Amino acid sequence: MDTLKLRDYTGKALSECTILELYNAALALTQDACRNRGYNSGKKKVYYISAEFLIGKLLSNNLINLGIYDDVKAELAEAGKDITELEEFEYEPSLGNGGLGRLAACFIDSLATLGLPADGVGLAYHCGLFKQSFEDRKQHTIPDYWRKWGMANWMKRTDKHYKVQCGDLELLSTMYEIDVTGYGSKCGRLRLFDLDTVNEGLIGSGIDFDKKEIEKNLTLFLYPDDSDEDGRLLRVYQEYFMVSNAAQLILDECVERGSNLHDLADYAAIQINDTHPSLVIPELVRLLTEKGIEEKEAYQIVTDVCAYTNHTILAEALETWPKHFFEAVVPHLMPIIKRMNDAVKAKYEEPSVQIIDEYGNVHMAHMDIH
Repeated sequence: MDTLKLRDYTGKALSECTILELYNAALALTQDACRNRGYNSGKKKVYYISAEFLIGKLLSNNLINLGIYDDVKAELAEAGKDITELEEFEYEPSLGNGGLGRLAACFIDSLATLGLPADGVGLAYHCGLFKQSFEDRKQHTIPDYWRKWGMANWMKRTDKHYKVQCGDLELLSTMYEIDVTGYGSKCGRLRLFDLDTVNEGLIGSGIDFDKKEIEKNLTLFLYPDDSDEDGRLLRVYQEYFMVSNAAQLILDECVERGSNLHDLADYAAIQINDTHPSLVIPELVRLLTEKGIEEKEAYQIVTDVCAYTNHTILAEALETWPKHFFEAVVPHLMPIIKRMNDAVKAKYEEPSVQIIDEYGNVHMAHMDIH
């Protein structure tokens, strides 16, 4: 196959291009190079579900992994351009915050490099966490509008949509994809879900917004302010939206690869990254039973398919939600969660390991462990 050239993506001499034009050309070249290389595939696939993916700037990483960094650098140099200008110009996708998100990004990068079929699954945040600025020696918090930056970005819209029922709300998702380039190998994908109804105009002063307008605010921010009940409830909506989309995607893809769902563990390995994706467990049980699998078998299938990692044992990181939150957002999951808790109580006398405690709080880490 002919070597891809940056000049083929600009429509004019590189020396006459702006930095924006050069960056967009480099992005298009990189995406074509990834498609040409192909994607890791196989019978069984890893699905790494995480609220965060701190992937960082992607241009240099992707060019290096695809083995074309030096070619692009030399082509730019011939036109009197410096590749570092493009690297500094690039805006970082605001999809993660700290170590949790960085670990998730490293895992999907490593899986792609190893040639293993694996996708990250999460949410396509509009503003990420937030940005900070300082004026008159005072700190100001503002939205990080990374998706509005005046260029194409790595996130590609797909034609895949899923319905997610949250209480009385029926939400229709749209899936986006970001290619994950393996070093010297084929590529993986980061699959991110969003709502077309989300409205960035809802954001007022700083990062304040109406937390009750779920259809308009659901994917605005990573970790929305949870200092009040509306904010905490919004986080539950976010988490369920993420895992319901993930579960539906996983089952669809496994069936396409030949699974009859009874043998799901031969086709999928699901990694729960911290407690945010915990509801994927009862959601998978629900979906499997809807497809005619007995609940007892569905529990065993989900046990065989799901694994869980938590990165701290600090109490504030081990999410606990009031039962009435779930009764409002996911009433269809509550009977399953209660039966899971009954099974735990029958097996263990110690109250501290129950999924639902004596105060009516649901412990996400306990759900994952059991």
